[in-house]
Amino acid sequence: MQLTFTDSSPSCAYLPDRESTTEYEIAPMISPAAYESRMNAGWRKFGMVLFHPVCAHCSACRPIRVRAGMFRPDRSQTRALKRNADLRVEIGVAKVDVARISLYRRYHAGQAARMGWTSEEIDGAGYRMQFLSALVPPTEIAAWDGEELCAVALMDITPNAVSGIYHYYDPARRDRSLGTFAILQTLEYARRLGKPYAYLGYYVAGCASMAYKSRFRPCEIQGVDGAWHDAV
Repeated sequence: MQLTFTDSSPSCAYLPDRESTTEYEIAPMISPAAYESRMNAGWRKFGMVLFHPVCAHCSACRPIRVRAGMFRPDRSQTRALKRNADLRVEIGVAKVDVARISLYRRYHAGQAARMGWTSEEIDGAGYRMQFLSALVPPTEIAAWDGEELCAVALMDITPNAVSGIYHYYDPARRDRSLGTFAILQTLEYARRLGKPYAYLGYYVAGCASMAYKSRFRPCEIQGVDGAWHDAV
């Protein structure tokens, strides 16, 4: 039996002047194909928890996906690739360890200082519950500078897509554009797997911290009608 519930906030995390309401569903047995169907209905997930916005007076959170096979990096993205060409990139089943927890905490502390995020003191059990507790374990791209972990991108693999779950990186290396590099590696992995699309979660018009997603083109944004439309 699946459990569903909703949660509301008077201040949206993306558009603080608006209220937000999110519907959640606990779905421990969902398959990759079933999850892809849910993504195309506007849902996302962390671990076993599916969610989507159901705000009464706002529809700004829209699913966004990149046409992976057609993607070509622009000049800025090409520079990010060159700046990080010395990093060792490893792809495998996602895991949790001291290096990943330490990097995740540093990233959130950096975002709290720079962007006003709430600092997140996650531990190994919390990381496992939030990201790894799924019927099909997520895939991980990890970028290393020697023995130092620099960036992690977590992904779900579905029949027609690679779906980005979350990425985080070393805030002390912001000059490397590691966030951009992590997404570029995700898109390249989708291309190598022959997946038509890479899903990047929600795009929120008017939210500065989400603007980067529309820079990976060609991309499509799902309208309130449920159809996918080319981003303009």
